[in-house]
Amino acid sequence: MAVTKPAGFLRFVVLPGLNVWNERQPGTSASFLRTATRLLNAAPRAGVLLSLKAFDFKMTLLDQVAPQETMLVSMGEAERIKLLRAHPGLRVVPVTQLSPLWLRHRQVNAVPGVVSAAGSRFVFEVAVTDKQTGGPLEGVDVVALISRSERTGAVARSNKRGIARLLLPAGVRKLESVEAYPAHGHWPAHVAELSLATGAPCLACSPIDLGDRDMRGHFGLAGRDTDGEGVRVAVIDTGAAKHPDLRFAKGMNVVRGEPAADFDDRMGHGTHVCGIIAGRGLAGQGVRGAAPGVALHVYRVFGRSSETAESFAIAKAIRQAVDDGCDLINLSLGGEGDMPDVLREIQRARALGVVCLAATGNDYRGAVSYPARYAQTMAVSAFGRKGTYPAGAAQALTIQKPFGTDRKNFVANFSNVGSEVDLTGPGVGIVSAYPGGYAVMDGTSMACPAITGSLARQLGRQSRILNMARDQKRSDAIIHLALKAAEELGFGATFEGAGLLV
Repeated sequence: MAVTKPAGFLRFVVLPGLNVWNERQPGTSASFLRTATRLLNAAPRAGVLLSLKAFDFKMTLLDQVAPQETMLVSMGEAERIKLLRAHPGLRVVPVTQLSPLWLRHRQVNAVPGVVSAAGSRFVFEVAVTDKQTGGPLEGVDVVALISRSERTGAVARSNKRGIARLLLPAGVRKLESVEAYPAHGHWPAHVAELSLATGAPCLACSPIDLGDRDMRGHFGLAGRDTDGEGVRVAVIDTGAAKHPDLRFAKGMNVVRGEPAADFDDRMGHGTHVCGIIAGRGLAGQGVRGAAPGVALHVYRVFGRSSETAESFAIAKAIRQAVDDGCDLINLSLGGEGDMPDVLREIQRARALGVVCLAATGNDYRGAVSYPARYAQTMAVSAFGRKGTYPAGAAQALTIQKPFGTDRKNFVANFSNVGSEVDLTGPGVGIVSAYPGGYAVMDGTSMACPAITGSLARQLGRQSRILNMARDQKRSDAIIHLALKAAEELGFGATFEGAGLLV
């Protein structure tokens, strides 16, 4: 029967409290996890209620990464303390939420005064059109920013006539920028330093031309069909959609309560990431990844109607990818806080010869996000290049110092940076696969798979490393390969690490 979760209950992960000093004598944590595994394996899909009468304690066991390993449970804060009293060797922490690390342009801070009394605000209309045909574009996110640094302004979506109606305070006289972001099919467009006295602007979005080289193409990150053969790459993300440019070796959904075979992408992010790594489209007719020959494994960790993923699901996917024999794991997702359940699986991956690559985050030069912040991952920042996007495209707004030795190269203004950065990748104006077509995206989410694909291409040429025993020496050799082959772009180590891997 289904277990009813009492009000006030939260999700926690329960981990064995092991370190190098107590592995042979783990204390009570091992006995608890053995009992929990036995109960969970005999339980219905909805979970099982565990009661410790001596401590007046109840919790619901929901899932596990592996037998006698990290558990997902539901209980109250008071129960967490009771559990630790009964088994002080355990580590019990709340589940962490992680997000895809594409640049979500429609996230705007509200302007003070917009919701005040009638008469203190007005509607500002913006037209959005197809630059080639002049026809209106529907469903485009339009952002009007009073301050780009503080991201204050308004956002609206264009209607059937291509008109977006934005609500602004009456005192506004100019905007630092107005930007239009189609979901797919077109490049975003913008106008900068707009005086409202000039009237309503029209933003013309250029259609995606697959015959043009984007930034990845400029740097040679469009591979041959055989590039990456023999290498297994895991994409832990929002899933992947069926697409003519993509071929999957395995697809799996690890979200509890959803069909394991349903790895379809409902957000578009994971599909885009997969195309950057392993797209197999013909030149001029589709997208080509850096390593089209890899065996692509897709693990969906985002629920059907969720824009965030639980750290537990990501930990479970990493465990599955390692056990499925993957060599590289792409993590284009992140959060702000420590996530010991994810770290435990990243550490296990490294110990078993597998390397995780993670995006640093898009907090406008903020601190590197988790899990990229962990020393056991390879953290990838994002850079851009002038001239690799159409005139008038919103990608011009990402230009910021430092510039590289080649002055056309710049560190993307949104990229998180710091001493944890290992490599940098192209993350501005990236064209890739999208459910039903193609899309342009920006973010460290795009830079990370570009480097994952490039490393897969390098690894496919190194049979000696591929055939090594799956242990720490193997993963060390893969990381050494990446850092040795990377070329510095002149940004400085905290922005690019060892540089760009091609």
